[in-house]
Amino acid sequence: MKLYELVGRNKEKGFSPYVWRTKMAIAHKGLEAETIPLTFTEIKDAVDFAGSKTVPVLVDGDHKVKDSWDIACYLEEVYPDQPSLFGGSIGKGQAKLLNFQIVKSLLMPLFRVLVADIHDILDEDDQAYFCLTREPRIGCSIEEARNTYRPALELFQENLWPYIQCLKTQKFFSGEAPAYSDYILYGMFQWSRIVSTKNIINQDDLLFEWRTRMDQLYDGLGGKVGLIN
Repeated sequence: MKLYELVGRNKEKGFSPYVWRTKMAIAHKGLEAETIPLTFTEIKDAVDFAGSKTVPVLVDGDHKVKDSWDIACYLEEVYPDQPSLFGGSIGKGQAKLLNFQIVKSLLMPLFRVLVADIHDILDEDDQAYFCLTREPRIGCSIEEARNTYRPALELFQENLWPYIQCLKTQKFFSGEAPAYSDYILYGMFQWSRIVSTKNIINQDDLLFEWRTRMDQLYDGLGGKVGLIN
């Protein structure tokens, strides 16, 4: 099994939030995958064989699967005797809703917070590509984004409210044990901690406690990387 992931100058630290979802899902199933590191400018040609332009891409024998959600569904279907990622069709439907729900409320403002930090961990060729493709998305230069991220951070933190409320009554977003809904959100926090030193959650926050529990899963798979912010 091979998993293609996004890296910067440090080829040991993949930072894509979508790849991190997949890494956790693979570990949840008790499986292992060799990671193939790719920079932004390498991705298009490297994963073209799978009909994809982005990562993650999973290769499992003769199967080639793109998109983190499709990979999770593939793992659930092909490895049904391993621990379930969804806990049944209802859980799968709820996880699918969350998969879409966090895009505008959390991922988009967080990208605005992190965009300059992401730029800084890339090599020179990737930095040029990143500016060309991402500045139109944020409507300003990377340098302007570096100095004006605080409103986006405040919006992101405000939009964490329902997730904090949820953790007042249960240990994980999936209940008393982690599952794919947790990995969807955890991937976002891994993205932040690997590329940036910004504090996006406080240490006395229930989300910080949840993330600490997530860090300890699967022999500390997630906790071994990046800075804890």
